[in-house]
Amino acid sequence: MEINQRPYHLVVFGASGFTGQFVAEEVAREQVASGQSSSLPWAVAGRSREKLQRVLERAALKLGRPTLSSKVGIIICDVTNPASLDEMAKQAAIVLNCVGPYRFYGEPVVKACVENGTSCIDICGEPQTPLKH
Repeated sequence: MEINQRPYHLVVFGASGFTGQFVAEEVAREQVASGQSSSLPWAVAGRSREKLQRVLERAALKLGRPTLSSKVGIIICDVTNPASLDEMAKQAAIVLNCVGPYRFYGEPVVKACVENGTSCIDICGEPQTPLKH
């Protein structure tokens, strides 16, 4: 699928983790601040739909909104399941990878993104982790 035809511009993967929650809140905050709450289709991704829904609810609460835009999607994805990584990568132009520890779980995400023509930005505090891709 062409990048401009993908349903989401970006996906925050690992959104229910410590870093992922912060990143999801900041994406939402930027949209609200810029007045573009419905123009940037984005999603949160992770293993638990319930946890991801709570992340979105907390972000909305912190921003003083009843909910976030209906364009914020939820993608169920597990870093240990390559097929689910591929499905996630196919739906986004950019994956913001917040899954850790990066030295164990970073490479499968990069691999899925490379193989599906998706940009990947790794949000981790582990600069010593080398990648082969």
